[in-house]
Amino acid sequence: MKRVKLGIAILLLLVLLSIGTMLTVQHQTKALLEQLDNLESIVDTGDLEAAEAPFTEFTAQWEQTERILNFMVWRDRIVSVDETISHLDPMCSSDCDELKSELQEARMWIQRLRQGEFPLLRNIF
Repeated sequence: MKRVKLGIAILLLLVLLSIGTMLTVQHQTKALLEQLDNLESIVDTGDLEAAEAPFTEFTAQWEQTERILNFMVWRDRIVSVDETISHLDPMCSSDCDELKSELQEARMWIQRLRQGEFPLLRNIF
């Protein structure tokens, strides 16, 4: 009987860890997407000097989120987001036409990272 109780306790612990991980990823990516929305709206106005502070905040938030997500998500998903965000730095400091498309690509990778943590059948198999 003790083995059954121990087995149930271990399964319950695994389920709680999975739910906690999913909620943490959801919270972190939601904050990144909100900051990305703010950055995109500033870039749409065409004022790149005003985008420097939000961009710095966004990259700082990403560095903090990356440290947290390294414990919870496959590394290849994080690398994809990191590569795209590293491309943003030189584009944000100069007037580059590809900045908007790179912001959209960063959004896509962050959303893919977020959706990959939902307990759906396509994510399990």
